[in-house]
Amino acid sequence: MNKDNYRNAINQIHASDKLKEETLEKMKNNKHNKIAYIKYLSSVAAVILIFCMGFNFLNKRQIEQPQLPIATNPNTTKKVAAELPRFKNMEELKEVLEERNENYNRSTNSMGLLDSSANSEMVQEEANVKSDKVNDIASTKSKEKDFSTTNVQVENVDEADIIKTDGDYIYYVASSKIYIIEAKELKIIAEIKMQDEIQKSVYPYEIFINKDKLIVLAGLYEQEKEQAKTSGEIGVPYDYARVMSQNTAVAMIYDISNKEKPELLRQLGLDGNYVNSRMIGDNVYFISSKNVYYYNNMKDDEILPRITDTASSENTKIVDCTDIAYFKDTDNYSYMLVGGFNINNNDDMSVETFFGASSDIYASEKNLYITQTKYDDYYKSKTIIYKFYLDNSKISLTAKAEIEGYLNNQFSMDEYEGNLRVATTYYTNKNSMINVLKEVITDEYVEPEYSNRLYVLDENLNEIGRIDDLAKDEKIYSVRFMQKMGYIVTFEEIDPLFVIDLSDPRNPQIKGELKIPGYSAYLHPYDETHIIGIGYNTKNNKYGGIITDNMKMSMFDVSDLENPKEMFSIDIGKDYTYSDVLYNHKVLFYKKSDNLIGFPVGYGGNSKIAIYKIDLEKGFEEYVEISEKFSYMQRVIYIENVLYVLNNTSIISYDLKTFEKINELKLDDTQIRGINRLKAVY
Repeated sequence: MNKDNYRNAINQIHASDKLKEETLEKMKNNKHNKIAYIKYLSSVAAVILIFCMGFNFLNKRQIEQPQLPIATNPNTTKKVAAELPRFKNMEELKEVLEERNENYNRSTNSMGLLDSSANSEMVQEEANVKSDKVNDIASTKSKEKDFSTTNVQVENVDEADIIKTDGDYIYYVASSKIYIIEAKELKIIAEIKMQDEIQKSVYPYEIFINKDKLIVLAGLYEQEKEQAKTSGEIGVPYDYARVMSQNTAVAMIYDISNKEKPELLRQLGLDGNYVNSRMIGDNVYFISSKNVYYYNNMKDDEILPRITDTASSENTKIVDCTDIAYFKDTDNYSYMLVGGFNINNNDDMSVETFFGASSDIYASEKNLYITQTKYDDYYKSKTIIYKFYLDNSKISLTAKAEIEGYLNNQFSMDEYEGNLRVATTYYTNKNSMINVLKEVITDEYVEPEYSNRLYVLDENLNEIGRIDDLAKDEKIYSVRFMQKMGYIVTFEEIDPLFVIDLSDPRNPQIKGELKIPGYSAYLHPYDETHIIGIGYNTKNNKYGGIITDNMKMSMFDVSDLENPKEMFSIDIGKDYTYSDVLYNHKVLFYKKSDNLIGFPVGYGGNSKIAIYKIDLEKGFEEYVEISEKFSYMQRVIYIENVLYVLNNTSIISYDLKTFEKINELKLDDTQIRGINRLKAVY
């Protein structure tokens, strides 16, 4: 079979999981450059020689990672934090960064590979742009009204989003503004304009609402010019400026008791790019990631991360290197900062700083888990999990674990009765570097081999149970844990839904398995014995591969653990139909009281809001479709019996019973389009 055709067919369905293969493809494309190709073969040959000589030694000697002190009692967390390995001085930090530069130069010059840590800041900015497009609804729900709230993973753990409502007002992030809109009349009450200057710009990404407080999570971009003098070729002095940029993840607290005049109370900042956040009660926790470099004569203050807080007597604080936790096995050369603060007081922000990049995060009401992916032979192979104890905005690292494989997303983790359940996919290819060499020389594509594993970790992140070889040769596409049960969807050619009994955490068991065409990318609980899957149908293509077809939504009956069933399903759209709900759960519209479920759907350059009625006897029924040409339908929310559809240029309200248009509010679309272009640059 022609390799390119096969690769094209596979990529149609696995694109989001092929970061590694894309990197290898770039490497192989470099073989047309003779010099780079020879250098690459030489490097690979050296690696293989070392591998062969040391194979038996590595098999005999298991490299053990240093164990962190564990805090089983929250009162001991300060002691644990103090005993974490940290940089001893600036010299040690600079040595590590210099080693990173050497490794980076060696890899790029000899192999032409992409350096994941060097590109992490770019990737994070792309993720920020994506997240600006990809979020939904939350607030403190009143007893008097029925209205949308954010579709969150864990009850009582709020997730920030671009739109929130409290039943009376809608709060919407659009361009560089936060709109406060009176919902009934669909009228703008106030606009919070983010600062936008030549050398300093603030771009809001997401928001929280907590009673009379609005919390904005944003990115602050600053540019500083350093003027210097030198001489030209003819000895005439001239000036030049070195432009330095500084990115800061900021949290801004506004008093909105007077909706017409929001008042900024406090602004907190963590050096780097905004990653994610959670709000638990009145406490907000947010995370940033900052790529770090070092070159000769670089000032210490330019290397170390900063913390800012307008409520602190020390407005800007440089994190001391001895306060930075450093794990010598990290493959990422970035700072990860985790900050916690209470929205109702001015106590100092609690901050933990790591040398290492972050990935997925999961939070329960008491603990925050942050993962870091390690690479081995250019494949994702290990996931490091950091566990933080959360205590009234205070953050303390209490445990660390390393497991095999990578996570699909945040739903791959779940805490229940003190234990953490984690589902991973990992590569089983042996001698992967030899396979890479074979691909380059013979031009034969070596298909990666996968397997999956379910871990159960105790409160100290020690393994107490697991399931091996779950759906071998397939990858995890969605996971949902529901108390003592777990549901995992894997996919390669058909969609197996696994039902896993976790009632005995030391002996998890696969109880049932359902195989149907297609796969579910998102699983949503309907009740204790039913779960909804949203994903794709699949079909064969002319190359012999499997590709996605139109979307579909299924209702699974899991009341009989050993015999799960697909009760019914509904096809959505035609070829190339897509929806943001497949990779962002906050997009989901769900009105449980009326058994309604929906989400934006894109097709052929157009978009629509598709809402369905759920009936366990009759199946899914099309309830309403609201379409609008050449406009991206971002979200749909409800307040009582009024439906609100939001896109890039307007907010439109409809009667949820008759679907008659009630009102329309035009937004500043020119400003929105302009800001989207600006964000695409970063």
